[in-house]
Amino acid sequence: MLFTANDHKDRIGTSSNIVFVADNVEKTAEEMMRRGVEFVRPRKTEHWGTSAIFQDVDGNKFVLSSK
Repeated sequence: MLFTANDHKDRIGTSSNIVFVADNVEKTAEEMMRRGVEFVRPRKTEHWGTSAIFQDVDGNKFVLSSK
């Protein structure tokens, strides 16, 4: 559960420091999208791995990343 203190309401909809790790970002992202999760940055592969950014219903953004 996420909680935002009254004096931090301006932070809603910004990036968080929460990262979800998946063995297969592409497969996990596809499953999440089938379940209605909105991705705000598509999968991107770098030399260190693959990541994508998704948001919750309040607009908070989270990273889905490979190990």
